[in-house]
Amino acid sequence: MVCHAFALIRADKLFSAIYIAGTAVAIASAMVIAIVMNILMADIKPEVNRSRTLYLMNFFQKKSQENATLEYCSTIAIDSCFRKMNCVEAVAALADAYTVYMEASDTTEQNMMTITLFDTNPDFFRLYEFDFISGRPFSEKEFRDGNNVCVISDKLLPLTRGGEMILVSGFHYRVVGVVKRLSAAMTGAAADVYIPYTSEAVSFDSELKREQTVGISYAGSLSVRILLKKGFSRQDFLDELEPLRKHYEAVTSAQIGEPLSWTVMAKSHFFRQFSFFTDEEETTTKKVENLIPIVILMLLFLFLPAINLSGLVSNRMEARRPEMGIRKAFGAKQGTLLNEVLYENLVLTLCGGAVGWVLSWIFICVMRNNVLFKLLFQKWSQKSIDFGFDFQMFFTPTLFLVCFVCCAVLNLMAALIPAWRSLRSPIVESLNQKR
Repeated sequence: MVCHAFALIRADKLFSAIYIAGTAVAIASAMVIAIVMNILMADIKPEVNRSRTLYLMNFFQKKSQENATLEYCSTIAIDSCFRKMNCVEAVAALADAYTVYMEASDTTEQNMMTITLFDTNPDFFRLYEFDFISGRPFSEKEFRDGNNVCVISDKLLPLTRGGEMILVSGFHYRVVGVVKRLSAAMTGAAADVYIPYTSEAVSFDSELKREQTVGISYAGSLSVRILLKKGFSRQDFLDELEPLRKHYEAVTSAQIGEPLSWTVMAKSHFFRQFSFFTDEEETTTKKVENLIPIVILMLLFLFLPAINLSGLVSNRMEARRPEMGIRKAFGAKQGTLLNEVLYENLVLTLCGGAVGWVLSWIFICVMRNNVLFKLLFQKWSQKSIDFGFDFQMFFTPTLFLVCFVCCAVLNLMAALIPAWRSLRSPIVESLNQKR
């Protein structure tokens, strides 16, 4: 069948070229959506643990307060609560990314550039799998001692002093590790410099280190990301946290002399990216509901070109009716002929799909510097990060499957109805058309 299909492609080059071009545009449109979804959702290095990551939000409310207050966590909450949970493998705590100035100087010139900085802890490097070109992450001891150490991106190497020291906002840091630079699409991990938030030279406002709400020891200035152990789910985390949460409410309420409520919202990576509201439940049904608009959009991109391709297939089937009539007269079954036509068009569709996939890569690479396109991925605080792409963002088994399914759906929509209608024609009528 493959040889026969390619023979038909060579026999009608104009039809084949138009069909492949139309398919390529349709597949490219759908694959742009699929690739964007893959970049946002898939376990891509260094964010290889997205499927096991929870992002925490906390609401603390005293009886005297009218509204609950959204707070980050303190180091007390991290060490006394989250780290002691059985389902937790690592607790990455960090201040929000922010931009600062980095300086490099020698005897001849002064250089300065804007960089993105993360204040974090050693578990950050357990949550995210960085490629270390040299060195290592800062250690637990360096973190506990508040040493001025850092891990930097390789793009900053030209600005380091012998590769050992950097000068950031007037403070010196000793470089203990150099990692491969990341794309700004990896918003959870992408930065130019990573330093311990315990460092005495840490540059974010020292006032934020103190409790943000008087008397509430778990309230602080750090964002928390939980890496679950394999085999544990978000619900397991919430179930294990519940008695700890109730105990803290009771103890703190007694200490401050009024009732306190502490609500913990744990979002998985999927619902963090595709849900703008804080849902207490994350179910498969809700995940499907969030994906329905995206699937409908992809089908729409496939359906509209399928109408035009269906007209092309219909015209071609009319020209081939005498051929089909002769083959039916010699005993070929209608189902066999229908399968053959669908197979021939599937070969053309797959060729168009391959071209469309390449076009989607080209489109995204061209659009990567567009401001509106960057808003899908890049945070304003990470504007110093280059918006590059890794091959893994474009090619995964899931993306290959999505592309193949799109090709199959497009092929069925474009070829099934005209082929079926043409093959239903009586043998005599098809043979008379030859005359």
